Amino acid sequence: MKKRYNFMNVLRVLSMISIVFYHMLFTLYIYGIRQLSSIRFLYENTNMNIAKIGVGLFFILSGCGLMLGSNGTSFDLRNFYTKRFKKILIPFYIVYAGYFIFLLCTGQISLADPFAGKNVGPFSFLFTILGVDAYLDSFGIATCSLGIGEWFLGCLLIMYLIYPLLRKAFVWNKYITMVVATIYYVAINILYSSIPAFNSVPMYTNLVIKIYDFVLGMFLATILDKLPSFISIAGLILNAFFIAMPIELPGIHSFLIPIECLSVFLLFAGLEPLFTKAQKPMKIVNILAKYSYEYFLVHHVVIIHLSKIGQNRAFSNLNILLLFLAEIVITSVLALLLKLITNGITHIYTR
Repeated sequence: MKKRYNFMNVLRVLSMISIVFYHMLFTLYIYGIRQLSSIRFLYENTNMNIAKIGVGLFFILSGCGLMLGSNGTSFDLRNFYTKRFKKILIPFYIVYAGYFIFLLCTGQISLADPFAGKNVGPFSFLFTILGVDAYLDSFGIATCSLGIGEWFLGCLLIMYLIYPLLRKAFVWNKYITMVVATIYYVAINILYSSIPAFNSVPMYTNLVIKIYDFVLGMFLATILDKLPSFISIAGLILNAFFIAMPIELPGIHSFLIPIECLSVFLLFAGLEPLFTKAQKPMKIVNILAKYSYEYFLVHHVVIIHLSKIGQNRAFSNLNILLLFLAEIVITSVLALLLKLITNGITHIYTR
């Protein structure tokens, strides 16, 4: 079994682009720059939303990547968590600290009440140390979240926490594990609205739903080498169906998201030979994929603060284009800087 697939990096970059593009567009609506009706067609149609698919693909790629990296080898639990800490939490701490200082220096928060009246307790910062503050914040739990990593990061970290148990299940029997996971997924979708703890949280941002994307990715890792060469055609047909279907399908806001993500995954998996031959373009893709997490951590902060410049003002298309270019450039510089600082700290930590 191969441990590296070019198409996965292509999908990782495209997923990041889709999420960033969505945030750039939707922030125009939040700050009154554009009406929602004038931009909605750019990120969704009747049955597809690029942000939901992008996030779902990220979870699938995460599960798939972890499984490819550990399948058929001895699994070192301590090494696994140490690598996750260095790769995920150290950059998160840097961005959190930097953003906190930025908000203080610009007078947007004060040391007397840094979390805007939240009823935080003495242990609330523990959620930030664990990287799950923004995720728990979406459930109404008082945390010290500054929005870094949004709900996505905390959700992903919890998946990493339980990954060793999921891996054991797959090593035992991948088919039974996948069947059980699918039965669970169908059941939780049906029962979701009747569970009080989940009512206020969108299905597509809840761990109990998104864990299925992660598990699906783990399963795909075990069968990638067995996928037929024509699998991209099946993925293309499924994508065409979701794009062209004018009637909203039942369960599209959660139940069918993994199927849509799977259709994209299969389409690109079938194109792996083409990506393998395209060595020069793949060098660029691999660089972008290398910085994708750092870009994700800082992009929303940059978008929010730059978009405030045009709050409740009618921006022309040229102004919006310039705004987007500024957001991309500044975020790219900050992502590069974050990567360099993280590498420096990691080097000191491992000496």
